[in-house]
Amino acid sequence: MNQRPSSRVVISSWLLAFGLLSVSSAKAALLPWFSLSHKTVLLVTGHPPLDAPDDDTLVQQHLQALGLTVHTVDDSAPEAAARGASLIVISSTANAHLLGAKYAGIDVPVFTWNTFDYPNLGLTGAQLHRDFGVVDPVQHFADSFSVLYGYGANTTSDISRAVGLKPQLFGTLYLEPGTAGWGHPGPGGTVVADFDGTPGRAAVFTYERNASLENGRAAPARRVGFYLSDGNFHLLTAVHGPAASDPHMQQWAIGLKLFDTAIRWAMSPPRATSSYSPTELDARIRRLAHGRKLLYVERVNAGEGRQSDEAIVAHLRSLGFIVNIADQTDPQSRADGEDLVIISSTCSKYKLANKYADVKAPLISLEGLLSDALHFAGRDRYVDYGEHGEEKESDDPPDNYLDIVGAWNPMAAGLPPGLVRFTRHPGVLKWAHPLADAIVIATLPNAPGQSAIFGYPKDSVMADGFVAPARRALLPLDNPSYDDLTDQGRALFDAVVLWTISSPAR
Repeated sequence: MNQRPSSRVVISSWLLAFGLLSVSSAKAALLPWFSLSHKTVLLVTGHPPLDAPDDDTLVQQHLQALGLTVHTVDDSAPEAAARGASLIVISSTANAHLLGAKYAGIDVPVFTWNTFDYPNLGLTGAQLHRDFGVVDPVQHFADSFSVLYGYGANTTSDISRAVGLKPQLFGTLYLEPGTAGWGHPGPGGTVVADFDGTPGRAAVFTYERNASLENGRAAPARRVGFYLSDGNFHLLTAVHGPAASDPHMQQWAIGLKLFDTAIRWAMSPPRATSSYSPTELDARIRRLAHGRKLLYVERVNAGEGRQSDEAIVAHLRSLGFIVNIADQTDPQSRADGEDLVIISSTCSKYKLANKYADVKAPLISLEGLLSDALHFAGRDRYVDYGEHGEEKESDDPPDNYLDIVGAWNPMAAGLPPGLVRFTRHPGVLKWAHPLADAIVIATLPNAPGQSAIFGYPKDSVMADGFVAPARRALLPLDNPSYDDLTDQGRALFDAVVLWTISSPAR
């Protein structure tokens, strides 16, 4: 990696080069730059002091060099200024108090590095230092060095795959004490990269359209939070010259590539929210399930939950699966040749003895308390995983509602964001706190850190550094709960099964 160039003219030329280089690694979900050519970007800036650093002009030039048409307005401009824009870019030089919630409800993608505006947009909570924060050399000199190093938190999102992001350190900015912002997004957000290896200090994070924001509202379009500050766009790392042939440097100096790819992601068409009817969902899963072999692992001859296990197996067979039953004490070899493994909540963690965690087939766990053994979450019960409503084992009352936060994903069965009645009567609901690679679909009400339904894509990084050999999903069904599912609960069950056995694409 060469030393930082001193001329902004030189910088602009290699910025363009790296913006175009990222096209080669693009996935179908990201439009190439030529498809975005001449689309309009609204760049919202402020009026920083004359002696303060300011890279707004350089950002404008860079976006124009990428083929975009950039209109610049200040923070006092009305929301109507965004009419006709394909992307709104908000600089940290804009005054968050003047911005307010001006662009929060607009159905145009927003890319922002205005950390203090995160709460206005619903990207984070409103408490400084807990929900969002800014590290700068004046007030946090030592920490200002730590923000020069980011950590790849997610490896399976469209942005992560296009950049080639790995769960390791990378250089965010060139080696100068600098200012950077971070945010703690809600469960509907995706933490792409973080500082200090802590997802609660997200350097880059996103919300898909229709994902639940921190304030509970659904994102009207894609949203991106990025770690920049007023005058350090020109410090974004990039590899060029002789260092470009070094694969380690290619994976280290990705700050600019991450910026460009996140811009492309924001401007690309969002993933279509699955809106199929119950009849269409049934038809889709029957087509995919027909003739597939499924191993259902249960506590054979169990007392509580036996009727529910029988009902689940009957339903799976009615969909077209060839269902084989395994007892929890059987060897993992029972899963050889199976297309899907489902572990019943009647199973005991003690009797399973770490089986099925590394099975090559896709897997669904109906028991949240197995989350540590299956690498779904960490090992601290009541912190990394737990339950509501279990007598003598939970301080939380029984519940029968879930909060849909990932309505954009097919696992949500087309249900809208917000509360959904999962079972007819309040009962035990299990939860876990998955890693950043997981796609969170539903949390428990008033507990955004407690995820009830989520999935790990193939090759995602799970707890303990385990890499998922196939899709993994959690769907919390306590022993007798299946027969008590509402129509929405049954739709979620089928949608999770459908996603888990579908092709590996996210």
